[in-house]
Amino acid sequence: MKTKTITAFLFTLIVVLACSTSAFAGANVIVINADGPGEGFNDPTAVAPVGGNSGTTRGQQRLIAFQFAADIWGATLDSNQDIYVVATFNPLGTNVLGSAGAWDVFSDFPGTGLYPGAEFPETWYSSALADKRAGVDQDNTSPDIVAQFSSNFNFYLGLDNNHGAQPDLVVVLLHELAHGLGFQNFVNEATGANLGGFTDGGRFYPIQTDIYSRHTLDTTNGLFWDQMTQAERQASAVRYGRVVWDGIEVNAGVPNVLSFGSPEVRVISPAAIAGIYQFGTAAFGNPISSPGVSGNVIPALDAADAAGPTTTDGCTAFTNAAAVAGNIALVERGTCGFVVKAKNAQDAGAVAVIIYNNAANAGAAPPGMAGVDPTVTIPSVSLTRADGLSIVANIPVVASLSLNLSIRAGADAAGRARLYMPFPVVGGSSGSHYDSIASRNLLMEPAINPDLTHNVKAPDDLTLELLRDTGWFPDADLDGRADSFDCEPNSNLAPTVVVGGCNSGVPNTLFASGCTISDLIAHIAATSKNHGKFVAGVAQLSGALVANGTITSAQKDAIVGCAGSANIP
Repeated sequence: MKTKTITAFLFTLIVVLACSTSAFAGANVIVINADGPGEGFNDPTAVAPVGGNSGTTRGQQRLIAFQFAADIWGATLDSNQDIYVVATFNPLGTNVLGSAGAWDVFSDFPGTGLYPGAEFPETWYSSALADKRAGVDQDNTSPDIVAQFSSNFNFYLGLDNNHGAQPDLVVVLLHELAHGLGFQNFVNEATGANLGGFTDGGRFYPIQTDIYSRHTLDTTNGLFWDQMTQAERQASAVRYGRVVWDGIEVNAGVPNVLSFGSPEVRVISPAAIAGIYQFGTAAFGNPISSPGVSGNVIPALDAADAAGPTTTDGCTAFTNAAAVAGNIALVERGTCGFVVKAKNAQDAGAVAVIIYNNAANAGAAPPGMAGVDPTVTIPSVSLTRADGLSIVANIPVVASLSLNLSIRAGADAAGRARLYMPFPVVGGSSGSHYDSIASRNLLMEPAINPDLTHNVKAPDDLTLELLRDTGWFPDADLDGRADSFDCEPNSNLAPTVVVGGCNSGVPNTLFASGCTISDLIAHIAATSKNHGKFVAGVAQLSGALVANGTITSAQKDAIVGCAGSANIP
């Protein structure tokens, strides 16, 4: 889940966030506990330590798990600016584990030193990413991420991923923190509107695109979301399977993460409704497999009685079993459970069953279907009501449920990761997740799967890769120069040039190449065959620095003097 607007999140503890920098690679993620006394992170309920979590109260264990997840991201990303997360536990909606997003957004910010600033003009960046690229906090009075998690769920609070049937809080935290770090757009998918056009806190937010949308590609028209009109984005937001992430890092990671075999529900004929359909999966029966099943789609008929009041709900034995046998049964949702419908279809001889939404859920996305019956073995899928009625209106229809072995599950034919674009729009989920058909399961799908690990990058996942595409470049020495372009990714950033323990007192200038004077001297030492060659090389470098105005002649003498007295190499 994610927050979709600039958040006016109020909490009783007023915190002034001072600018700070880190001398080490990585990022420092700081959790601000905004819960009230006796609740959430302050829940005093006594608990036993579990899975490496040493807390002795529920609140302590929640906070320890939160900081554990924050530290995973801190060790994965590089930023010289602290990342502040204000967090609470609250009762949330049914089946909602948590939500998070950027507290604020920034655009057209300059860089400092070697920090590049905004990659694109007139483009929103989430607060933490803007701070990272600018090399300075864009607003040191506000946090970067706002997050809340459900107090209704009995989370597994261990740190070892040994969660069993419980939802793993660390996994949920990693997911939600990723949204706040930039795994989110700032588009209203229901209307296609970009963020902006209002004033908040005395600051005017113009209407403009965001960095996430610049990589969101609609393969139907070949346009990225930043290139579209509002109406075009609105239409694109419900093109299931046709909107992908197009970024160098994710594209390179897909072959190492996703497996071949993309599950498809496809109408083969008639041509008027042929194509791939958005579908929900079932917890029972066999999954879609290869070579899969195909056949005529036959609307099932049954008795209208107390078990089910219509003749299309499949709640009793089918009265047209002979027609259904060997084909795909089409059943309307309602009254009885999904398992009952699937079992009746199987008993009638169907090779698969499609259950489409009923009138009460007419506008809803095709649901996941819960239920347990080990005797049900045929594959079962759900469709939207509109799609189900379209099939009914176009009988005879031929369809297939199968794996396309030429396409990776969760990618398109070109190998680009699909984004979650259900019909209708699902607020807080559409657009800002990977598609739920991905296999292996990904951290940033719209639902948390039980087989997820605490790893966030290839070959286990593709979350880090997407954040890299949005601008979270690796910068091991935090000098602002991306490692791939840095002549020394682990620079000596000491304030003065020290050679072999001799402090020259000369300022250790950092150049646009990503090297400091100390780095260049270290490179000379690494390639010099003897001490004489080393001193000569340092003298030549120092002369060049005098010539270009970086140092004075006196400073050159200090550096060369230190080189002469140093036992190098």
